[in-house]
Amino acid sequence: MMKKLILVLFCLGFAGSACVVAQSRLEQIRNRVKEKVEQRVEAKTEEGIDKVLDKTEEAVKKTTKKNKNESSPAEKGKSEPAASAATGKTRSDVSYTKYDFIPGNEVIFEDDLQGEQKGEFPSKWDLMEGNAEIAQINGENTIALVGYTYITPLFKDHSYQLPYEFTLEFDVFIDNQEGENSIEFVNKSEELIANSLFWKDNTRFLFNWNQTSAEKTSEDSYDNSPGWHHYALSFNKRAMKVYMDSKRVANIPNIAEKPVKVKFFARGPEDNSTLHIKNIRLAKGAVPLYDKLMTDGKIVTHGITFDVGKATIKPQSMGTINEIYSILQKNASLRFSVEGHTDNTGNAASNQALSEARANAVCEKLQQMGIDAARLKARGHGMSKPMDTNNTAEGRAKNRRVEFVVLK
Repeated sequence: MMKKLILVLFCLGFAGSACVVAQSRLEQIRNRVKEKVEQRVEAKTEEGIDKVLDKTEEAVKKTTKKNKNESSPAEKGKSEPAASAATGKTRSDVSYTKYDFIPGNEVIFEDDLQGEQKGEFPSKWDLMEGNAEIAQINGENTIALVGYTYITPLFKDHSYQLPYEFTLEFDVFIDNQEGENSIEFVNKSEELIANSLFWKDNTRFLFNWNQTSAEKTSEDSYDNSPGWHHYALSFNKRAMKVYMDSKRVANIPNIAEKPVKVKFFARGPEDNSTLHIKNIRLAKGAVPLYDKLMTDGKIVTHGITFDVGKATIKPQSMGTINEIYSILQKNASLRFSVEGHTDNTGNAASNQALSEARANAVCEKLQQMGIDAARLKARGHGMSKPMDTNNTAEGRAKNRRVEFVVLK
């Protein structure tokens, strides 16, 4: 009898404990459900706010555009290139006043993504891992790196190695979505020796180098506001500088090993584009502009660039323009014929007008900086004096140029 009583009490105790455990588990589930509901409500609220802000921003843009179009009767009826030449202004001029990046003077890889089909793998690249495809942002072709992906420029000569002096430029789209992106440089053994890392969800920019020996790191902030940003890098035998827009974010005096290949890397949510790039250019660097002037009697620049089909100077052109300004300041008797050249896209008449407008825009920019107008003469040659073939992107990039020819 006693044994039965003990057994009953034990069962009751066990059942009570099980009940307590079950109640505790139920409470945990309730709390998790409550937390999930709150998170979803908050997410929906944020989504609603974003939609309102998007509509507001669009309305502001439309209003601003309308105001600009109606700014003065004198400006109505002007073509786009002529209007750009009339103002001679660049966007964000103030922030680029100390910009000192100058692209290399021989383009060795250029991809403007013209003629590429949406959804296809970009034809001028090699896939090392993952997935990349042509996508579009606001109707413009971009390269989208999806998930965990590595790509590298595809040169005709597959044994091609980066030169001892080179520059790299591209535009990158920041959308503040989750993801990690980097530009990696490797040696002959495919070992990582240096990389730029930037995260789209915060303002951290890291540059690591000498990774095969004693790794070093430089950290800085950068502008990660939504939209397109310009990345530029220069390598000179052992020194490397990196720029995000107008800001120099890394200045490394000694890279122990010479980079032989560059790779673009993205890591983000599966099947979700985490890196968009466009306007990629690699160039052999760079004989100092003044040295070119002394040997050739002129300076041929590919670093002064414009919006497509327009005479609007891109902000990143200020590195080259600042150098031209410095040369003029140091040589008071020097006078230049500023000469614009285009590729053969479009017809001869429109390219002639465009080259003249671009030459005028550069002259006016230098005048705004303090150069006497009597020291500058604008001239356009359109597509009539190509430096290279117009059948390749690299050739067209060489033909689109601004030359500074010494006036006697």
